Amino acid sequence: MSLKNMAVKMALAFAAAKGVQAFQSAGGMEGLKRKMAEQQRKQGSGAGAKTPGLGSGGSGGGLSDILGSLGLGGSGGGTAAGGRHGGNSLAGILGGLAGASSGAAGAGKMTGLLDRTRETPEDTAEEEQVSGLMVRAMIQAARADGEIDPTERQTLMEIIGDSDPEETAFIQAQMTAPVDAEALARDTPEGHEIEIYTSAVLAIEPDNRAEAEFLDTLAQGLKLTQHQVNDIHDAHGKPPLYTL
Repeated sequence: MSLKNMAVKMALAFAAAKGVQAFQSAGGMEGLKRKMAEQQRKQGSGAGAKTPGLGSGGSGGGLSDILGSLGLGGSGGGTAAGGRHGGNSLAGILGGLAGASSGAAGAGKMTGLLDRTRETPEDTAEEEQVSGLMVRAMIQAARADGEIDPTERQTLMEIIGDSDPEETAFIQAQMTAPVDAEALARDTPEGHEIEIYTSAVLAIEPDNRAEAEFLDTLAQGLKLTQHQVNDIHDAHGKPPLYTL
């Protein structure tokens, strides 16, 4: 079982189901990075200050190279929000999605990407840990209001149908595990805060109090600022969580 492949598959499936037009128009992950950097400057942060989950990323590689070979990568390679692991993070996935068309065209890219990820070297323990947290974040967000809407359910069923028995068991376990944003935040390694929060936002269209409270609890646990959270929502065409 590869949790990273599962996270990639789930992120792509949710993005195809929900649509990525708003994310594209916002400039993708590079646009999100620029907004957050601008906000950090406005708040008077020093040049050496760090924002949770943000980093220059470094050279491309891994998933960023895969995305580039599929015509899905941005011009920056591995410079997405995701700290030291930008190329293999959900940020890298979303940056690639921003360069692809939404809907059917985006879904058409999925098989090629999945085949390529299966050919990559064995995932590290940290990659698997973060990927598992990404899957947890997506499923818990979908369950936050006590029910899973038809789009969310169809997406999850498609993922289960295309998974091996071990992956299916993992997803089913998450479907019945307690929805606990605080525990999810506690389990998130430093430097991956934005990836985990973005995973949760990607999976839903937050439109009720229960989902808003879940996202607020998760954001606070991850120590994201209200401006950061609203920027992530804006990048995905979702309503802001906070009134600022």
